Amino acid sequence: MKRIVLSSLAGALALLASNAMADDHAMFTGGMDPQAPMNVQTQLCTLNPGKTMAQYNRLNQKYIAWSKKNGVETTYVRSLPFITHGNPNDRSKTEFVEFLVSDHATSGKSWDLWLSTPEGQKLNEEWQSIAQCDVKMATVNTQWANVDALNKDDTRFAMWNWCTRKEGVSVDSLMAKHASIAKDYPEGVGNIGWFTYVPMIGGANAPGSFANITVFPDVASLMEHKQWLAEGGWKVRYDYYNYVDCVGDYVMIEEIMHRPGE
Repeated sequence: MKRIVLSSLAGALALLASNAMADDHAMFTGGMDPQAPMNVQTQLCTLNPGKTMAQYNRLNQKYIAWSKKNGVETTYVRSLPFITHGNPNDRSKTEFVEFLVSDHATSGKSWDLWLSTPEGQKLNEEWQSIAQCDVKMATVNTQWANVDALNKDDTRFAMWNWCTRKEGVSVDSLMAKHASIAKDYPEGVGNIGWFTYVPMIGGANAPGSFANITVFPDVASLMEHKQWLAEGGWKVRYDYYNYVDCVGDYVMIEEIMHRPGE
């Protein structure tokens, strides 16, 4: 992910109100409701000179222990580039991206403790000594999910596509289009999840006002999706592009670093 930034448009907020399509309304790990908006703290990180991922991972364990102790656990996801828009003349300097998914209250409590307590301040100083991480806040809503599969899959592939509504397209019509696609493909097409991601705080250079994130358990499933596109699914995509302008797909490898209660 090259840039993640603020979109203050009320229409983008309304986009997240679309109905989630989830298996029997099962709950995500940590008691997160697929039919409710989720807060996502996004961290675009680069290691400081001379620092290693081994050092960063040791700090992660301290953070996880701290979050358990203080009742502010999150679903903690690390994302690494796989198939990107980068090339030799235009590569992102971000080495990895992290997502801390929770309800909004947990995120607020966590930050207050992180910034105001001696233990939190000490961990924050260690974090800043190891890596430079630009923190953003976003809201994510579930459009469709195989909740059980997502709760069990610790290594997966996330395909991102940043989009912006076309001029004259209403938020209501785009929401209806999302709901229609989810209804037409109740089992997904190789994927185990589809989410919309709207940046809320931080930055000003997003590739779009929101992103569609399609999650796959493995590359074989990703290729199943690409085969579907090649054999006629492209018609569904081009119809969707009557509503939005998008920058095109790229894929990140996701690793679940921690789930609440584990």
